Amino acid sequence: MENFNKDNTFLARWIAGELNSEELERFENSKDYPVLKKINDASQNLKAPTFNDQALLIKLKELNQSQPEGKVRRLIPNWAYSAAAVVVVALGLLYFATMRSHYNTGFSEQLAVVLPDNSTLTLNAKSEASLKKLNWNSNRVVELQGEAFFDVEKGKSFKVLTDLGLVEVLGTEFNVISRAAYFEVQCMEGKVRVTSNVLNKTLILLPGDAVRVVNNTLEEWNFNADASTWTSGETTFYNTPISQVLLALENQFNIKFDTSNIDSNKRFTGAFTHKNLNLALKTVSGPMGLHYAVDKEKGIIKLNSGLSN
Repeated sequence: MENFNKDNTFLARWIAGELNSEELERFENSKDYPVLKKINDASQNLKAPTFNDQALLIKLKELNQSQPEGKVRRLIPNWAYSAAAVVVVALGLLYFATMRSHYNTGFSEQLAVVLPDNSTLTLNAKSEASLKKLNWNSNRVVELQGEAFFDVEKGKSFKVLTDLGLVEVLGTEFNVISRAAYFEVQCMEGKVRVTSNVLNKTLILLPGDAVRVVNNTLEEWNFNADASTWTSGETTFYNTPISQVLLALENQFNIKFDTSNIDSNKRFTGAFTHKNLNLALKTVSGPMGLHYAVDKEKGIIKLNSGLSN
């Protein structure tokens, strides 16, 4: 093989797409490139969770042995078998380095996940989270869509990435909501740094501090950090757009609202239980002056402005 193959990291960097333009051009113009490309292409057909370097090597040997002997040049030189092993190992390392653990919940579900450092995240209904467990202690990052409560062990920076903002902590308890155009963070313990992608603004939250971004507007308020959270079976809201309250009801009870006849921007302060749908509907609709009726044919709950039943 050519001199560049004396670099033990070269093939791994090639597979990971980390070669610079000069290295890549020189490699693609080398006599070894066609063979190594065949090896790499063949290895891609192996299923990553059951990575099998022996299967690939056997395949290559069978392909090589099928060629006629004599003056015909061997399709794959002997050194290629060692290269194949390097390629497969590199692919395996790349797979495990990028492999993510995914967690999600359906309607009415909650899911508690113990992370590698004994931090915990609890997903609320209709939420998703993913993370890389490899090298977790040095790269504690969770991607979130939906709502989750975090109890973080002390250590290196802990980050929660959402489409609408970034939450960074060292060791604390906090709650994050990121749905559509709504982003909210409440700090129960410790200190939280919140960065809004929409407003390009960063805030520091202490226990009892909360912030939300709704309709491209930043809102801050305070709450009782010692009060129970939705993880205990009751969701509490403070001056929250009724659209977000109704979405929380939909996720908890697997229902659907028709809101075409109400003002979805009205604000709600209060709570609803997760254990009884009728009681939850009354505790939300009553203070808001809403009337509701169940359309069994369409499977939705129609909301109208007016006195509640």
